[in-house]
Amino acid sequence: VALGTQTVSVWKDARELGRNAAEIAVALAADDAPMIDGSVDWTSPGGTTLSSMFLAPVPITADNLSVVTDAGWITVESLCQGVTDGPAPCN
Repeated sequence: VALGTQTVSVWKDARELGRNAAEIAVALAADDAPMIDGSVDWTSPGGTTLSSMFLAPVPITADNLSVVTDAGWITVESLCQGVTDGPAPCN
């Protein structure tokens, strides 16, 4: 995205994924059939009904590229390596 070779990338903050997974694990350990706020049932291609928590992905574009650097997942220097006249924070 910074180089301009793609228009969007999809990102989820692994800290949010981990926090949700830990909270669900604690709830499961405390109760055989806990009600997890925000979980939904869905059916797999094999026909198995599962309960899951789907977290929204963040589309990263030139307009919000600094989201990943602000979150500390990559340094501005690494993100902008080889970029000339790119989007913020690379300009």
